[in-house]
Amino acid sequence: MKKPLWAGLKLPLKTSKEIVWSVLTEPKYTRQYMYNCALKCNWSAGNEAQWVEQHPNGSETVHVRGELLEFAPYSRLLFTIFHQGNNVLNGQSSKLCFVISSHNEGVILTIKQGDFSSFPQAEEIHAECQRGWEFVKKDLIATCYKIT
Repeated sequence: MKKPLWAGLKLPLKTSKEIVWSVLTEPKYTRQYMYNCALKCNWSAGNEAQWVEQHPNGSETVHVRGELLEFAPYSRLLFTIFHQGNNVLNGQSSKLCFVISSHNEGVILTIKQGDFSSFPQAEEIHAECQRGWEFVKKDLIATCYKIT
């Protein structure tokens, strides 16, 4: 049996669930930390989610496509992410989960993405995903505090 490979973050934040929820779901905020990508979704389970970059000339690039599986306001978001872009990842999917839980000084935001254990080049893909979450961490936290 392969060891599960999940990337992610666990962030204690001195803010409210409502603020964190806005940062995760509103395109004007996702753009500030998620590689300049706005999260576009109609927030109905089973429907498409897209992380879209808008270029200065007005054109758009969809960098990530997914499906919204669960939408529990102020507590949980769950997506299937459809990996694309190169031959190694084509046809692969992972789960992306955001959980907001109460903490004595605010909230804890837990982000988990995986399981990458069945992917070709699983260790490398897992490490790349973890680096991506570490890269956005600072701006994600800053965005949460900017709107507090």
